[in-house]
Amino acid sequence: MFNFKDMTIGKKVGLGYGVITLILMGVVLLTIQQVRTMEIVTKRVVELRTPTAHASLMMLNGINHSLASLRGWILLGDKKFKTERSIAWKEQINPSLKLMHGLAPKWTNPENQIRLKSIEKEISNFKTAQQKIEDIAQTPENSPAQKILFNQTEPLEKSIVSTLSQMIELGIKDKATNKNKRQVEILANIETTTSLALERADEFLLSGKEEFKKESLEIWKKNAEYMEVLTKNKNNLSKEQLKIFESLQNGLNQFGPLLEKIIKIRSGDEWNQANHLVQVEAAPAAFRIKQLLNEMTTVQEQLLENDVEEISTKTHFLIVLLVALFISAALLSGVLGANITRSISEPILDVCRLADELAHGSSKRKRLPVGSQNELGTLAESFNQLLDRLQEENSQNKS
Repeated sequence: MFNFKDMTIGKKVGLGYGVITLILMGVVLLTIQQVRTMEIVTKRVVELRTPTAHASLMMLNGINHSLASLRGWILLGDKKFKTERSIAWKEQINPSLKLMHGLAPKWTNPENQIRLKSIEKEISNFKTAQQKIEDIAQTPENSPAQKILFNQTEPLEKSIVSTLSQMIELGIKDKATNKNKRQVEILANIETTTSLALERADEFLLSGKEEFKKESLEIWKKNAEYMEVLTKNKNNLSKEQLKIFESLQNGLNQFGPLLEKIIKIRSGDEWNQANHLVQVEAAPAAFRIKQLLNEMTTVQEQLLENDVEEISTKTHFLIVLLVALFISAALLSGVLGANITRSISEPILDVCRLADELAHGSSKRKRLPVGSQNELGTLAESFNQLLDRLQEENSQNKS
């Protein structure tokens, strides 16, 4: 059974140092453990959470950058916008996607890995749509109504006006009868309404204002009415006029559908192919990417907040633990030190007091108490035996 009193001085001192050493080792080990845990969390914040948030922000900026540059190219046709769009992909979107792929295996939330696959798919769609828009934006195919206007309708209008001018000149050369004047007047009205209908359609094509569309259709309706009157009275035309009348009819029959087609295209969403593709392909893809990035960023912010809170909790726990261990170590060291000191010093002081008393000739029968079985107990027994021998020798000398 453990008995502190019977322990040797060396063991008592060794026990004291051992206890202190164990306490220090415990403090150091606990501190290392807590610091290691905080290091892991901090490393996760620095090497995972923050880079992921940075990659998301960089990709979002790249998406906005490329989309803005694409719109600039559509509107202005300046090649610097094509260069800017290329830079956005090269320096922002592609590097951020590569960075995310490198971080993905370490993500603690598996939903973010699913989102990354969706983002990658949407980026591919976004890139394809942007390239398609860039290729068509500054070409005639971008505005099919304008292409019809320039390539078919305007040349046809010039041909019709030329035919009408010939017929008017031939009518003016004929005798000026009332019927003849009426025919010339109708031909002039057809010429005017043909040009005005095309002019209003062109204005509608440029501005998109409904008033120009309405005027163009109304003017073309009058043109049809004038042509109907001319057809009913074509017998009043001269032989030369009749020769080119069929050409006029054919021209107007082609002109009308083209005019209506221009107005119909401009009234729809696809009158500008580049803008239409931005609305139905590029912008929706960009929106979906932004939505996925926002979801990912929200999750990362929550995880980052959790990590920071964990670091704060661990730090607080470590501080409390160190303070508690410090106080415990101080108390234990004080108690243990006091007991060891007292167990050593008191027996020695007893020996000193008794020796002092003997030196002054008193307390010859007084003996030291033997309170332990260690060196001090042995010293007390030996001292007592010495006193006994001295007392016996004194007694013998007296007798």
